[in-house]
Amino acid sequence: MAKISKISIVHSVSRKFEAALETCTKTCDECLAEVQGIFSINDKSLKEKISKIEPELVLVIGGDGTMISAIRNLLSLNIPFLGINIGKLGFLTDINLESIADELPKVLKGDYVREQRPFLEVCLSNKNKKIAINEVVFHSGKVAEMMSFSIYKGNKLVSNHKSDGVIVSSATGSTGYCFSGGGPIIHPTLSVFAIMPMFSQSSASNPLIVPSNEDITIKLANKNNASIVIDGYTDEEIKENLEIIISQKDLYYELIHPLKYDYFEACRTKLSWGNPLVNIHD
Repeated sequence: MAKISKISIVHSVSRKFEAALETCTKTCDECLAEVQGIFSINDKSLKEKISKIEPELVLVIGGDGTMISAIRNLLSLNIPFLGINIGKLGFLTDINLESIADELPKVLKGDYVREQRPFLEVCLSNKNKKIAINEVVFHSGKVAEMMSFSIYKGNKLVSNHKSDGVIVSSATGSTGYCFSGGGPIIHPTLSVFAIMPMFSQSSASNPLIVPSNEDITIKLANKNNASIVIDGYTDEEIKENLEIIISQKDLYYELIHPLKYDYFEACRTKLSWGNPLVNIHD
């Protein structure tokens, strides 16, 4: 791969980022990679500033929340992202604090892999469009209050529901809120929707994985109100008779990974795959 010589850095404000930032800037300097711009993820003019710099890579220091915010904010610039994990799980942030000095130089000299991942476009019936990296949560807006709605794939009815809501997740988002609700883990490069009903009145409301070749439409029944939450950030009220259209349609963002990146190793480490409940050797 091509050598990377021009970088912008975006960092979390909710975590102690200083040590990681110092190591990253020192490593870039030693590798003759120019750091042009160090920005807080909360910088309101972040997109404008980075678009003027035109870096070859955006280095994101934080957890998955910081990475998701950076991707959503800078998506239209078509710049790849690399994550430095100072959070807890970090499925989108590959390099931890202790390995920056070893792994980042390899990436800067061109030893890395590129990966495209699909994201979701969410359109409300008022034509307001939003982007989702992980998931769209459609819910009643109140604790333990059910609502009635229908789910369509293309023009075909999938199911009618009376429940607290539904999670529609991308493959990347399958390790997020969808997973905590009992949904399946999906390899993040797949172009699919994971549909996860929340606390349904029906005992037959199971998680469903469908290809993303057609839109998913959620139609709210009459005399119902609801809210949507996108990637844990946007909470917007939906009035009766409105609908949500969720699309994937060849929409991608790009991540850069170290050569030794292994998604399944990340699952084994972060989700304790294969670990016994008790140590049989004790």
